[in-house]
Amino acid sequence: MKKSWFNKKLFTSFWPILIIFFVSCFILRSFIKPGFPETHDGQLYLARFANFRLITIDKHFPPRWAPNLNYKFGYPVFNFNYYTPFLLGVPLNMMGADFETSLKIIIFLSFFIGGLFWYLFFQKKFSKQVGLITALIYLTAPYQMLDILVRCSIGEIVALGVLPFILWAFDRLISQSNRLNFFIATLGLTFFSLTHNIIFFFSIPVLILFIIFTALHQKKLFFKYLFPVILSFALAAGLSLFFWAPALMEKQYTNMDQLDQMSHEYLDHFPTFKQLVYSPWGYGYSYKGTEDKMSFQIGPVHWLIALSSILFLFFNYLKKKKINYSWLFFSLLFISSVFFLTPASIPIWKILPFVNYVQFPWRLLTFAILAVAGLTAFLAKKLPKLSWLLVIVSLVYITSLAKPAGWFDWDDHFYYEYPFNTSIMSANTPRWFDESKNIKFKLGHFFDLRGVSTFKEISWKTSKHVYKINASQDTEVLDRTTYFPGWQATIDGQLTDINYQKPEYPGIITFKVPQGNHLIVVKFTENTPARILGDTVSVLSLIIFIIWLKYAWGFNLKKYD
Repeated sequence: MKKSWFNKKLFTSFWPILIIFFVSCFILRSFIKPGFPETHDGQLYLARFANFRLITIDKHFPPRWAPNLNYKFGYPVFNFNYYTPFLLGVPLNMMGADFETSLKIIIFLSFFIGGLFWYLFFQKKFSKQVGLITALIYLTAPYQMLDILVRCSIGEIVALGVLPFILWAFDRLISQSNRLNFFIATLGLTFFSLTHNIIFFFSIPVLILFIIFTALHQKKLFFKYLFPVILSFALAAGLSLFFWAPALMEKQYTNMDQLDQMSHEYLDHFPTFKQLVYSPWGYGYSYKGTEDKMSFQIGPVHWLIALSSILFLFFNYLKKKKINYSWLFFSLLFISSVFFLTPASIPIWKILPFVNYVQFPWRLLTFAILAVAGLTAFLAKKLPKLSWLLVIVSLVYITSLAKPAGWFDWDDHFYYEYPFNTSIMSANTPRWFDESKNIKFKLGHFFDLRGVSTFKEISWKTSKHVYKINASQDTEVLDRTTYFPGWQATIDGQLTDINYQKPEYPGIITFKVPQGNHLIVVKFTENTPARILGDTVSVLSLIIFIIWLKYAWGFNLKKYD
């Protein structure tokens, strides 16, 4: 008998994933078109991606310096801002995809993975049908399209994909503390911490509460069950400290203090409750008051699901006098997210630390739609037919919105040569750098300020500039690079003092060179207290992580069931 090419068992196992994939393709079908959608920040992130690609070519690690931005003076944008999305895009670019195509693929995969892990999370707890409904409701949340097609905040887009994965990973770790689950949860949390600074900052209390409620639900709120979770958090913090220590400790050398001076600007960007229920779709920006030209709606179907599920939880408790802690968690997350999104929460915001870096409170829509997805599962379990109808309505609704404002199509050279600094208010630019004075400075790598030398360039890479100089007399050299702590200059292997405060060239590296032939090396190093601390802890954490995986008592390699 001829064997059929169709494997029924395989199809039965994977058909929900195929549906999630094809729905993702349908919603983002415009991505097939060449080029990139016109968004608020798309070109900025593509320019950062180009500089990150230069970093990988030049083997500059850990990534901190963007060599071609800031009018080719460079600046330490990756010392303070996430870079995981670009790290993911580099292999695609290496395989021949241009920057625009690479980022579109990363956006699509993040979108799809968010749905995939909601499916995996709830299909194990309830059923394939419930997991699929949950995934599709998450994919059709209007805020997903706002992030992708209006804002193009690449870090938030990836975070929306990673967050369901993080919940899934820690749910597994609580359920069964084996090596595999510990490995996945720890590396996943480390990866997430480098995906988007602000979303990660707000996710920590959410994740901690999720773990507590999950442990309560599974009756595992004891130290012996939570110790692997606590250790996973500690190791993830250590593994990512190479980024976070400099990001927090070295911001004093940048223009971030301008954000401190405008610490109340976030108060102008609270959506009203009415805007959360419905606000017209638009491609403009967030403004003070209710004159916003972008939509902050949670979505009509998503509101209906959230309120219905919360009511079911309430009546379920009245009837059975028992509480489902996972259901309660998502209910409280939705209610608190909506509260903190509205002006009613301003008194609490004013006493929270670091809120001035949030810029836009409506970023918390991330957690509102995360909560709706969780609530969807419980509604789908009770009313599957109604839930399928809501999926169809939501898909039709989001399809009517998911249209780009326009398209641009630039080659990679455009992004390599992108001149600006890509930061709001030049926040990540060293505070001593004066763009208005330096922008007039001619292009080139190095200059003799007294005109008595000749140069021979040996190498000019992101973090290391090597050249020879023949000076007929004592002189002063300018290296066309923004100074930031960590830059060092050596003459014939001997450190020399850098002056970056010359009135004519504020913030640019200059140093004195004696008469004669010399080899000059200007190098960006890890020799700052914050980087030494962060790098050391990250290396030690990696060693502990490997040792724990290999030798820890009580862990086993049994397959997760």
